[in-house]
Amino acid sequence: MKNKGKLFYGWWIVLVAFLSVGITYGTKGAFGVIQLSMLKDLGWGRAEVAGALSANMFIYALVVPFAGKLMDKIGVKNILVVGAALTGLSYYLLTIIQTPIQFYLCYGILLGVAGTCMGMVPGPTAVGRWFVKKRGRALSLALVASPLGSAVFTVLSKDWLNSLGWRGTFKIMAILAWVLVIIPAVLLMKNTPEDIGLYPDGDEVAPVNDSGNNISYEDEEEWTLVKLFKSPKAWALFLGYFFMAGNGWAQSVHQVPHLINNGLTSESATNALAANMFLNVISMLMWPAISDYIERKKAVIIALVLQIVGGFLLINASSIRMTYMFVIIAGLSYMGCYGLFSALAADIFGRKSLGTVNGVMATFGSLGGAVAIYLGGYVYDITNSYNTIWYAGIIGLILAIVATLYLGKSSIKKNIDVAR
Repeated sequence: MKNKGKLFYGWWIVLVAFLSVGITYGTKGAFGVIQLSMLKDLGWGRAEVAGALSANMFIYALVVPFAGKLMDKIGVKNILVVGAALTGLSYYLLTIIQTPIQFYLCYGILLGVAGTCMGMVPGPTAVGRWFVKKRGRALSLALVASPLGSAVFTVLSKDWLNSLGWRGTFKIMAILAWVLVIIPAVLLMKNTPEDIGLYPDGDEVAPVNDSGNNISYEDEEEWTLVKLFKSPKAWALFLGYFFMAGNGWAQSVHQVPHLINNGLTSESATNALAANMFLNVISMLMWPAISDYIERKKAVIIALVLQIVGGFLLINASSIRMTYMFVIIAGLSYMGCYGLFSALAADIFGRKSLGTVNGVMATFGSLGGAVAIYLGGYVYDITNSYNTIWYAGIIGLILAIVATLYLGKSSIKKNIDVAR
């Protein structure tokens, strides 16, 4: 039953998801700083480090659908505990590595598997089960930990490297993963509100569909991997996510050298990237929350259209003014799409098989990023320009809009009360 005046337990689920996402993407985001110290100390080539990063992404994409399916079977809590334990073990083992093979095993394989049990799948899955009317707002608070964690860990890592070195920095990351994820997950994580006699959003009754009928968690449709891959709506969702993520990753990796090629100084291009990362925090807080008040699909399409505009601005960004027009539009529209797609997945496919859906969607997003990053470098080597990858990204975003338009209406009736 709903306890008026008492904090809804679902917000504790948001906190656990926030910590999981923050640790996962904060530690990964800081690796760009840490690797320079590793290279200097160990004398490795950059290709050896880049290979481990690629292996990490490949392992993640391969394993995450099955991790998502497992969440639906044994619960998010158990998956989070395993993920945090493996993440901490991965970083701890990195403190004693001596050879590139050891680095590949720890960072490429073990941490790649650990990442499937942390971050962008268990967090949104848990939050999506606890919220319906406030799903966008709850996801925005949980997932903002991704850009925020990257910024915080990047700053902290610089100090840790100066005082403890890269091995000591990895040891701190291991301890933080164990303490800040395992303990909250064990103490606070519950799979669904129904498990403790509650309903989503703290309401007194179960969510209702468009026909006005209450939807029981146990009675919701179950989606297997085979069933998902036979569903046109699932393919539309996954392909939309693939193109959105691919364009965003390409811009994140290649925008600085592109801007320098367009005539900006290295400092100006780097400052533009930093501003973009700051606006990503606002984007994640803004778009999922907005989508609680308008049709979710419309919010996705508006954000994608803005990214298309940003793509054209990036192509022509040869001045500070044009560059920051791109930064503002793309920065405020990109990162929030991850929360929008997570909310949209829960709206369309329900809560019961959300881990499976999010797991497959994460695979498509990871593959989109990997393909776009590689093609960006490949195209530049051939044409001496990044414009082709930007135009490809724009075409991909248009296809993402078409895919989003194909998605039907949610089976859940929001019944939004703005005053709530």
